[in-house]
Amino acid sequence: MFGALARVMGWGFFPLSLLAKLPYAMSVVAVMTSVSAVTGSYGQAGATAALVGAGTAVSGPLLGAAADRFGQRPVLVWSALANAAALAALALCLRAGAPAWAQLAMGLLIGLSAPQASSMVRSRWLYAIPQRFPAERAPAATSAVLSYESMTDEFVFVLGPVITGAVAVALGVVVPLDCAALLTAAGVVGFALHPSARYARGRERGAQTPAGPDSAGAGAAVAPVRALFSARILLPVAGMMMIGFFFGATLASLTAFMETRGDAAATGLYYGIMGIGSAICALGTAWLPRSFGLGARWAAFSLLVLAGSALLHAVPGLPGTVVAMIVMGCGVGPTLVTLFSIASAVAPLGRTTTVMAMMSSALVVGQALSSALTGAVIDAADFAAGYWAVSGAALVLVALWALNAALGRRARRRTRLA
Repeated sequence: MFGALARVMGWGFFPLSLLAKLPYAMSVVAVMTSVSAVTGSYGQAGATAALVGAGTAVSGPLLGAAADRFGQRPVLVWSALANAAALAALALCLRAGAPAWAQLAMGLLIGLSAPQASSMVRSRWLYAIPQRFPAERAPAATSAVLSYESMTDEFVFVLGPVITGAVAVALGVVVPLDCAALLTAAGVVGFALHPSARYARGRERGAQTPAGPDSAGAGAAVAPVRALFSARILLPVAGMMMIGFFFGATLASLTAFMETRGDAAATGLYYGIMGIGSAICALGTAWLPRSFGLGARWAAFSLLVLAGSALLHAVPGLPGTVVAMIVMGCGVGPTLVTLFSIASAVAPLGRTTTVMAMMSSALVVGQALSSALTGAVIDAADFAAGYWAVSGAALVLVALWALNAALGRRARRRTRLA
């Protein structure tokens, strides 16, 4: 399957798309590291990073809509150049000792200009597969692609902080911002110019529509904006926000737990246990039988995340934490893939990139919001209180599945009665 997919995009597409995703995985950590080290204020660093997340929440869907309208290339090129400039400007502010408001402004600009590389990688695949695969093979190809892309998302979110830390130690605390700026300019612009951009050219140039329940073929009218606010779109978006909240709460709680053991430097290693397991299991969803439908997958894997979070409370200490990380990783990766699959299936006609951007932005917003809220809870109590935020996110994820299933049953009942 992956050999056939590589022939569609070319083998060079895989490393290039990975490189395009990496800068944003570095940016938030680089902002936190650089601002806190230079100013000595975790509050200032947290506020700047929160503005990065807020800016992304605002701009992500808008950039996705612009790509659906005008094509990916101009949107990616201009956002990459603007984002690289904002990252470099923050580095300059820190080196020059600029006031706090200037740093906060640069953080907001970094978020507002963040290229939506991850969502645009997915939308290229979703437009390409119906054109290059027969109808009977398209669902399997789509599942394989979404599994692979979720695995690479996990990989870069583990790799990004590692690179940031290594560069900060070796070259200086502000240099990670310079590296993120250079990677953004090179990686995202390179991805923008890749020939695969022809699969998502914008409706003015006759973009092809991905296969799905809302497909009507090339040249059909694009769905109105109000179609993006239906429950079938917003529920997987809310689910993705809960996954982001889960990631943020888990990292904050694990960091606080490792600090009580005097081994905070090892936090990344233990968090990586979940990330690696999540990436492997996300890739493995490509081989799940089609009879194990998306709704059932959402239920099963979100319940696995909830069960893993319960282990944090039930089995205290490092061994219990390791087991919990493994179990939660086995659940959260496939849940991530499942939500993207559901969102791609229900995306309104001509709005695929917009929906993918909404999903990616929700993940970032959930993580940023959780980092701030869980950090405040831990400061007021202890790391064990943070574990309740982890379990709460998992519980909401299960509740969203139940609501989505109920709405699906109601829609099918109305269809039978019609």
